Amino acid sequence: MKTDIFHLQIIPLKDILPHEYFDESRSLTLAKRLKKDNFLSNPIIVAPLGNHTYAQLDGMNRLSTFKKLGFNSILCQIVDYQDMDNVELSSWLHFINVNSHQFLKHLGKIKDLIVNKGIIDDVRNRYIQSEGFDKICTFVTEDFEVYLVTFGGSLLDKVKVLNEIVGFYNKDIVRSVLPQSSTKEAIKNLFKEHLKHRQMVSFPTFTRHQIMKIVKQHGFFPPGITRHVIKRRCLNVNLPFSVFNKNDSIGTQNRNLEQFLRQRKFRLYEEPTIYFE
Repeated sequence: MKTDIFHLQIIPLKDILPHEYFDESRSLTLAKRLKKDNFLSNPIIVAPLGNHTYAQLDGMNRLSTFKKLGFNSILCQIVDYQDMDNVELSSWLHFINVNSHQFLKHLGKIKDLIVNKGIIDDVRNRYIQSEGFDKICTFVTEDFEVYLVTFGGSLLDKVKVLNEIVGFYNKDIVRSVLPQSSTKEAIKNLFKEHLKHRQMVSFPTFTRHQIMKIVKQHGFFPPGITRHVIKRRCLNVNLPFSVFNKNDSIGTQNRNLEQFLRQRKFRLYEEPTIYFE
C-alpha cells in the first residue's frame, strides 16, 4: 500500500540486501517473542536499489529472524533514501564491558591499525573518508582515557576492520547516542546511564553513498553502528503471520496486506515524542 504518507509492501527476502550483520545476542529473544506473538509489529526499513531489489536500512534482526523462522517474505516500509528531510543518518555508540587492556591488545594485533592516545574533545560526531587514513572509532575507558583508532585503505577495508574490532565484544553491547555537546561532563553523564558497561566506543557517521556502496559490494557493517532516523515511521502494524503464507504469491500477499491495512486506523505524529519504557 502506497499513500502520500507511507509506503508499505511485502517483499521477498531474496530481494533484500542487508547492509549489516545481525546481532546474535538479540536474535534468539526476538525469535521467541515473534513465535509467541504470531504477528510482526514493525516493518523493516528498506530503500530501492533498482532491478526490484532493496537495501535493508533498519531491522536486520527481524530480517534474519524471519529467515530462521522459514518465511520467504517480510513486511517493509520503503523510503526514499535521498530524502534528507525524512531520512537522517548518524551513528550509534557502543557501551561495552571488557578488560580495557585486553581490548587494546586486540586492537594492536589488527594489521595496519594505528592506536594513539587522545583527549575527550576527540569524541565527537564526524564523517569518515572513503579512502586513505582516517579515524574509524574512538575508545573511552572506564578511567576516561581516550584512544583514537586509525586505519587506511578502501571503504570496504575499513568496514572489514570495524568487524574485527566489534567482534571482540559483540556478545554484550548497549547502544546509545552521542549528545550534540560531547563535553567531558556530557560523556560522564552517559557513563552514569550505563553503570553495567564500563567502556564506550564511538564511530563516525557514514554517508548514504558510502552505505549503498558497501551494499553493492556485498559487504556488511557490524551490527549497531549505522543509525537511520526515519520520520513517519510505521509502527504497531501487527500484521499476522498468516499473511506471509508461502503458498501465496507476493501479489496475493500484498493484496491481503492492503485489505488488512484498510481495516486499520492510524495516527500521524509530526512532533517529536518522549516514550517511557
